[in-house]
Amino acid sequence: MEAANEREKIVGVPIPEEGSQEFEKMNRMAKKAIPLILLIFTFGILEQQAFGMIFVNIGQQLGATNLAPLITSIPGIILGIVCVVYGALGDFVSLKKMTLLGVIIFVIGSIIGFGFGPSSIWAVVIARVLQSAGGQVAGSVFLVLVSKYIAKENRVIYYGIFVAVFRFSAALGVVAAGYITKIDWRWLFAVPIISVLFIPSLARNLPDERAEGANIDWLGFILIGAFAGAMTMFFTDMNAFWAISSVVTLVLFFVYINKAKNPFITPEFLKNPALIATMSVIFIGYFFSYTLNAGVNAIGLNVFGIDSAQVSLLLVGSILLAAVLGFVCGPVVKKIGRSAAIIMALSFMGLGLLAIAFAIPHGKVWALALAPCIYYFGTSFFYSPIVDTATLTVTPEESGRVLGVNDLVQAITGSVGVAVFGGMMSSGVMSGSSVVGSAEGAASTYANIFLIGGAIILVALVIFIVTRKMIYTHGEKIQQSK
Repeated sequence: MEAANEREKIVGVPIPEEGSQEFEKMNRMAKKAIPLILLIFTFGILEQQAFGMIFVNIGQQLGATNLAPLITSIPGIILGIVCVVYGALGDFVSLKKMTLLGVIIFVIGSIIGFGFGPSSIWAVVIARVLQSAGGQVAGSVFLVLVSKYIAKENRVIYYGIFVAVFRFSAALGVVAAGYITKIDWRWLFAVPIISVLFIPSLARNLPDERAEGANIDWLGFILIGAFAGAMTMFFTDMNAFWAISSVVTLVLFFVYINKAKNPFITPEFLKNPALIATMSVIFIGYFFSYTLNAGVNAIGLNVFGIDSAQVSLLLVGSILLAAVLGFVCGPVVKKIGRSAAIIMALSFMGLGLLAIAFAIPHGKVWALALAPCIYYFGTSFFYSPIVDTATLTVTPEESGRVLGVNDLVQAITGSVGVAVFGGMMSSGVMSGSSVVGSAEGAASTYANIFLIGGAIILVALVIFIVTRKMIYTHGEKIQQSK
């Protein structure tokens, strides 16, 4: 405990006081950089969604069908690791250097995929790993820029735009993959190469400050990255090795931050009650996030007798609705407040899942298009206020670490949820009957799973209502003490 007793207060890059001349200068620079950052982020999500859709096609073309899932699984693991690392690094290192390095890695991966992808599936995997590692910088830097250099009252607007861009990028990726495969999938890799043209403008407008005297806690990053990777692998390929690895790396991380002199995350950071409550709401609220599309697809196939292509057309409308709402949710959240927006969002998310369950026994295909809209309506109003709330529970200098933890929590909870509910759907549990009146068999299984999913989200709503006074009171004290 000697090292812990000698621990210095961990501070990040100093943030200018809002309203000061220095803040206004950084605010103008951030606003110039953000459009290009979002464009690079768009390319990254487009690539992720596109290759997630056509990896089977690529595997067949390259004669490596058994290895094709690696095109999405390995980059997915890398993405889970870099999300938490990049967010935390944003508190210590130059955002300019971090972004430029990420763009270079992103472009190199794209060039490798375009030039060598058609010759080897391993070239495709390596290219996608580099794209995931480099492209994610844009998403992390955007969130750090907003949390540090955008006025408090306007942050929810930018977070809403971020969600909208993510949704549009996802929809664009699915559409692009479908059409480009008719020509040559390698051209998907060519699209992000134009990111290199943004480097001069980004170099001029991104902050170049770093924490004075700060030493990057590489061992801490390695341990939390190893935990993220082990958890992701466990819920991708459940076995004892990855379960044990997850526990061991988590224990080692907690031992390390209690012994190390200057860990990037301190035990005190993780004992923040307002932060823990907010992260609990995020974990439970997003638990069904990766399961909805897969569940609706299963309902379409096994209950309504339609194929996946038809299901995707039904779902794309709800995804685009969420994207459009992302652009308008900021002003709405700003008007009604974070707390009311979170309550509204979780209510609609829970009701959306319940609506899908009640739609099953009626056999109306159009219900598979309408009911998910209710859920996605809720998600559009959930992300920006809950992330903004999380950043308010810590000092501005620690906001990057909070954003990294938020990304990690969202990645893990979605993986846990899809593993749990996916296993339930494939095993046909609770197929005897359902309170919604569905027929025995698959229909009852899916109805009951969606009922459980809706109930879980409503639990998150109850937790938030019970803890919101404590969360915002703590946040006000933190902001006033700055």
